[in-house]
Amino acid sequence: MGQDKDKKQEKTSGPLNKNAGNWMDKAEDFIDETAEKIHQSETYRKVDKSLEKATKSLFRKAGRWWGKR
Repeated sequence: MGQDKDKKQEKTSGPLNKNAGNWMDKAEDFIDETAEKIHQSETYRKVDKSLEKATKSLFRKAGRWWGKR
């Protein structure tokens, strides 16, 4: 049993696993950079403001409805 576990660990620590780790790091960096660009874009700001306005309006209407009961 102990030898089987050692063989499995050798297989998972091979060069393919190291490359996968590098690819994952690169992908995470790319996603983080892209997300930051999206959050800084003017379109995102406009959508955020309009969504916030719609949410406030919805909750105000819901508050009026609940208050009438």
